[in-house]
Amino acid sequence: MEQTDIWEKYEAGKAQHHAVGMYSQVDRCHRFYEGDQWHGMKTGGEELPSLNFIKPICRYQYSTVALNDTAIIYSSMTAAPDVQSICDLLTGFARAQWEKGKMDAKKWALLKNACITGDHYLYVFDERAPSESVVQDLTPKLQMRLIDKDDVYLADEQESDLQRQRWIILAERRDVEELRRLAKNNGVAEEEIEKIVGDEEIETGAEPAREVRTTDKCTSLLYMALTQDDDGNPVLRYARSTRCCIWDKGDLKGMPVYPLAAMRWEDRHRSARGIGVVERLIPNQIEVNKTLARRSLVVKRYGYPTAVVDDQAVLNPSELAKVGSTLRVQNLSTRPITSLVQYLTPAPMGGDAAALEAEVLTQSRELEGAGEAATGQVDPTQASGEAIKAARDQSAMVLNDQAAAYKQFVEDLAAIWYWLWVVYSPFGLQVEYTDTDGRQVSAILDAQRLHDLDVDIKIDVSPTDPYSILSRQMALENALAQGHITFEEYVEALDADSGVPKAKLQAILDKRKAVAKTAPAAPQETPAAAQTTDIPAEAGGAVQPAGPGQLPPELLAALMGGDANALPPM
Repeated sequence: MEQTDIWEKYEAGKAQHHAVGMYSQVDRCHRFYEGDQWHGMKTGGEELPSLNFIKPICRYQYSTVALNDTAIIYSSMTAAPDVQSICDLLTGFARAQWEKGKMDAKKWALLKNACITGDHYLYVFDERAPSESVVQDLTPKLQMRLIDKDDVYLADEQESDLQRQRWIILAERRDVEELRRLAKNNGVAEEEIEKIVGDEEIETGAEPAREVRTTDKCTSLLYMALTQDDDGNPVLRYARSTRCCIWDKGDLKGMPVYPLAAMRWEDRHRSARGIGVVERLIPNQIEVNKTLARRSLVVKRYGYPTAVVDDQAVLNPSELAKVGSTLRVQNLSTRPITSLVQYLTPAPMGGDAAALEAEVLTQSRELEGAGEAATGQVDPTQASGEAIKAARDQSAMVLNDQAAAYKQFVEDLAAIWYWLWVVYSPFGLQVEYTDTDGRQVSAILDAQRLHDLDVDIKIDVSPTDPYSILSRQMALENALAQGHITFEEYVEALDADSGVPKAKLQAILDKRKAVAKTAPAAPQETPAAAQTTDIPAEAGGAVQPAGPGQLPPELLAALMGGDANALPPM
């Protein structure tokens, strides 16, 4: 059977991946992160020790970047109020889409894999077909799917900007019966559907043991290319293909960007791919493991006393290794037992190996900015939250490039969302979400106004680690204590994940407002009565007016419990 043009491009990309060792490198980086660091070593059944310092370094780095919480904000390049109102609706809709798409969980997986292998990708698509179905359903159904770096094939491996690629191919393993059903629904001829068959071997470079094949599978390719129509308008052409059958294809008119966002951990010179943390730490990890294995082997062999036995006089020398056993010997009366059984004292082992192991381990962590101070291994009771936060912020400065790359990833994702909303909404976009005050917002945006919207995307970033949250909470408490803000403003400004129960406090305030609305109005006081309140003087006392902003003494006494709280007579 004849191969498709898409498959030939895929074969060229796969050859490039093999030439640079991408498949084996990705698999090796994941194995070292997971702790399978003696993979392929013939040990004769011996379980060799390993000291996995790569995993805590990676966890610290991608966790530090992931704790920068992000918020997508669409703003208008013009000052028109009606245009800004549309941007506000898109901002609220993006917040709902972030939650619906479970992006908080996906961003951790994205950063983790980018840290391990160097780069990772997020593919965005709308489940609605770009046909008449969008007439009845105006609500977008965006889906986000994470893609490994070795499943992405680029036309130019030296171009770091994805939007300048001539074409992009995404590979995935799918069930044969499922693809045949989808091809039939797309109107593909039966003779073409018969060409969708299972692969005799895995088409990607992954090891066969890595794939679980409970059903017949084959490699399916998604081909995307940015081009223009006769009028110069942007068009995204796409097609889905197996080796010998194109089972789906179409055009997304008006789509100027690829629906693929990349997160590169560290840029590689003249390459579209990134550099991860694991790749450069593998040589040090191997040295630490080898040194640890050698020390362990030496201790096993020579770290314990060795028995030397006269096998002519001792009848059962194997009993020496058992506790409480009886040793049978010959002619014990003529020869002392010390002459029949002796022990060799183990020679002391030098400390150079242990020093080398500790030095490599410590220096590897320090060079990656993941030492004890950086990873927060300090006693919180011995330092304030501000001091700990300042120390961690200082140590996290080495990850500024990664934080900037993640921010750029979110901006690219926001742009992809916007253009998918435009392309898949030729008859209008229905926006539904719940705002920050708990109100349900629903609106239908005109397709032409949405398309003509000159939008600017901003990303708000705020750290969400415990010490940063504690720092903001303490600042609000100080402002409340000094009278700079009211209690209502304090509750409103609290973080949702603060240690203070914001929701419960807000419920109390709402209950107070409801009670105040239903309570009868108090009688109006005269200005003189409002300024001065005469109180019967006690014996030997005088009439004291209540000062401005002060409660009258009898009212204060009533609030405190009346006579029940009075001091008993002497």
